[in-house]
Amino acid sequence: GVTMESSRSTLRRAAIVFAGRAPTKEEYASIEDGDPASLRSAIRGLMEGDAFHDFLIRAGNDRLLTDRLGPIIDAFGNEFVEYSNLYYEKSTEKSTGDISEAEFRRWENNVKYGFHRAPLELIAHVVENDLRYTEVLTAEYIMANPFAASAYGATTTFEDEYDVHEFKRSEILSYYRNDRSKKYESFPGIGTKVTNPGNLATDYPHAGILNTTVFLKRYPSTATNRNRARSRWTYYHFLGHDIEKSNSRTTDADILADTNNPTMYNPACTGCHVALDPVAGAFQNYGDHGLYRDQWEGMDSLDRYYKFDPGGGSSLAVAERSREESTQSLGKVRLFANRINELGLKNLRTFDGDTKLHLGLGIVKVLALDGRIVQHFETRDVADEIQCGGLNEEGYTLWDCDEMLILPLNVPRDGEYRVEIEAWVLEEGAKATTLKAWMPGPFYRSGDTWYRDMRLPGFRSEPAPDADASLPWLARQIVEDDRFAEATVKFYWPVIMGSDVARPPQDEDDADYQAQLLESNAQIAEVRRLASGFREGFEDGSAYNAKDLLVEIVMSKWFRAETQSDGAPAISEALRNAGAKRLLTPEELAHKTKALTGFEWGRRQGGNEHWRRVIERRTGALTDSKEDYRLLYGGIDSDGITERATDLTSVMAGVAQSHAIESSCPIIMKEFYLLAEDQRKLLKDVETTISPIWEFDKSFDVDATSWETLSLSGTLDAGEAVVTLSFLNAYYESRDNDSNLRLDRLDIFDSDGQLIRSKELEELAAVSDCNNPVGDHFALHCTGSLNVPLDIAETGEYVIKVVVRADLGGNELPKLLVSVGSDTERSAGSRLIKGKLQELYELMHGIEVSLESEEILGAYGLFVDVWNQKRSNGYGDFNSWSEGLNCDWRSDQHYLDGILGGAFVYREDWGNGRDAQYNWDEDLINEHFRTIEWSDTQGVARTWVVMLAYLLMDYRYLHL
Repeated sequence: GVTMESSRSTLRRAAIVFAGRAPTKEEYASIEDGDPASLRSAIRGLMEGDAFHDFLIRAGNDRLLTDRLGPIIDAFGNEFVEYSNLYYEKSTEKSTGDISEAEFRRWENNVKYGFHRAPLELIAHVVENDLRYTEVLTAEYIMANPFAASAYGATTTFEDEYDVHEFKRSEILSYYRNDRSKKYESFPGIGTKVTNPGNLATDYPHAGILNTTVFLKRYPSTATNRNRARSRWTYYHFLGHDIEKSNSRTTDADILADTNNPTMYNPACTGCHVALDPVAGAFQNYGDHGLYRDQWEGMDSLDRYYKFDPGGGSSLAVAERSREESTQSLGKVRLFANRINELGLKNLRTFDGDTKLHLGLGIVKVLALDGRIVQHFETRDVADEIQCGGLNEEGYTLWDCDEMLILPLNVPRDGEYRVEIEAWVLEEGAKATTLKAWMPGPFYRSGDTWYRDMRLPGFRSEPAPDADASLPWLARQIVEDDRFAEATVKFYWPVIMGSDVARPPQDEDDADYQAQLLESNAQIAEVRRLASGFREGFEDGSAYNAKDLLVEIVMSKWFRAETQSDGAPAISEALRNAGAKRLLTPEELAHKTKALTGFEWGRRQGGNEHWRRVIERRTGALTDSKEDYRLLYGGIDSDGITERATDLTSVMAGVAQSHAIESSCPIIMKEFYLLAEDQRKLLKDVETTISPIWEFDKSFDVDATSWETLSLSGTLDAGEAVVTLSFLNAYYESRDNDSNLRLDRLDIFDSDGQLIRSKELEELAAVSDCNNPVGDHFALHCTGSLNVPLDIAETGEYVIKVVVRADLGGNELPKLLVSVGSDTERSAGSRLIKGKLQELYELMHGIEVSLESEEILGAYGLFVDVWNQKRSNGYGDFNSWSEGLNCDWRSDQHYLDGILGGAFVYREDWGNGRDAQYNWDEDLINEHFRTIEWSDTQGVARTWVVMLAYLLMDYRYLHL
């Protein structure tokens, strides 16, 4: 049988996944009644705030992979008219010096960020607002930040027009398809200024995620693919069906040699394509790079190799200088009756050095093979002016651009014909240019929006009713399909569980076939159960509520399984993934450390560097898109690396070690020296004075320049003891302004006031060059300690007195700490340290252990070993200790938030120009740090640094 983990453990792991933190005391208290409903409520309560938003973004991107680097739209393409003009304006300002290169790039990156995040922010918007989850596909809007909304021409109102992370519902209002009516001017190195957007304003047919530009560009099309990749991934993401794995690929040479449209007619291909191709057709309006009807004239997105037969045209070298000698034969072509056969012409060689090679075009003739003229016309009589062509006195001129001149050819019957055209070079003395003529393809008809040699756009057996809005129609069909709910479960399963839903095994001869089959069947059954609840609503909740679904995934046995009793080997193997004790992602590890400790490794304040994609919300060593650690620790870049590592490699272990070592020192520094005790996250109720031998202590300000007696009292057990006399603040601004402590004698009295031991301290050996016997006393010139051993005959109350005087210098009185200790096994300090370790194991590892458990005894033994080494090094000042480790607190630019205002700021008198003006105010920091007592005379703080690193590297900390 399988034992389920406790509600407390489930809540903790759910909090790490959804909220990036451990539960609060109040959240733990809310589930003490043991009622599953209370646990569900507590888990659902975690689903709010930035951390949950980040979870949704990460979960969506782990599947869609849209959040990768690279351009999404081209400002020179002109479809997004507002973006083209904004780009032109910003680029002009950059060229005139009104804005810097960094400011320009930051604006550009902020726009791209808005485009990049559109599908992921839509998912987050739907889930966070408890909208029906089907809206991720059926939304008649797009999510945009202020910068992307401007590029869309949207009128969306934002709370902060400069907040790149604020996304709101918007629409694409300024999308104009390209034809002759659009007028623009191109400026090399600057951009394109659209002077007239033209007549093809587009009512963009939003279809949720499916026609966000980044989704379409992440799964681009080609002339041969014809949207099949988009279809395949739509099935996979939103219907849970991987078409490519639904049928095996043939290796039969005869089948592979079939050229008679095999996707339509060959049974070896139709098994996949009968479902794949109609959905590909529903994407008919989107070209290879994701733009709506991006072909010239704006009527379709069909590729030129379909419209114009690449094997039926000619490339002609044109050298003639006059129209009279210019007739060129394009050779025999096949033309079709009862349709417009479109002839495409383009000037391929447009320059000879600095000489422009303009091409003149005159009469076009279509002749039957017996020489009869079937069609005869002047190019200037049928061709409108295009961006790379226009009328001249003798006919028509073609110059340089990617646009073709389209001429109509009409014939009375299907058959082969000859086409002749007058073509000549207009410039005197210029060399030959090249006229490329594309002949009409065999299937295309003017007005088509989809391929006639493929299945009709549709879904299942139903055709799409409206070519203009076939994708919104497809979205509605998908969400009404029962498979959509199952696909949603599979969408979120891996980001919680750490692996995809198990697939049925293929090879019955596999040694683990039976176990794989059991695992697959059990997980598929769970997916169907969850999908049914998702469709109908869980626990009387609303249908298609994603938060409820996430709660139920966490409540499932596949997440909560903890241990299993001995059973059949196949069952044990089938349950190997139960319990979701998976490795934390780099983002989860960073969020967990930040939530538990307040420190994030490598965190920057908004990403000031101009090369960043955007002023990112979270920029740390494990989370930033530009940091290698994220990828080295098993993360993805949504491009070349698309699958997260699930097992800890040696390289990943090295990253985890660096994270632990470089984080532990700043964390301990803040805990002991920069925060009030009630603000600490980890080490409340312990101080740097509490060592493994500590029993009691007292700190004194010494203001006497003649000998005075200081005393403290406490209980000591029989046995060996030690009194440690520590000079806490020996630092000085100049040697002429120095303070010192001079120690004469130490006396110990029993509870009756009887002197039982007296020690002249000058009899002790020197501790260091500046802490040593001087005449009739022991002098402490440096921060450090003097240990005085004692033998205690019997347990009881004792009074310890120290005779001391001071050399006064500066504005601060010398401080003497008198600390009394016994041994590492029976001291009060040992009990306090073990108790703190016990708390840290529960906080950081989520396990409850007793003070006598193997974990605590082992950790305490390590503490003692490290402490013995640290205190023997003689470093008395934490902020200046030098043991080969760098306490790099500056790696977190938020480190002093709430401690010292203005520590990391923008100043106009810093840096070079506009781009390097954020930095640490070292003068302010040093002034504040001089007020802090950095004493660590016994090496306790430095020992806690090592112990925290030890806990941060534990496999239980690195796993969910």
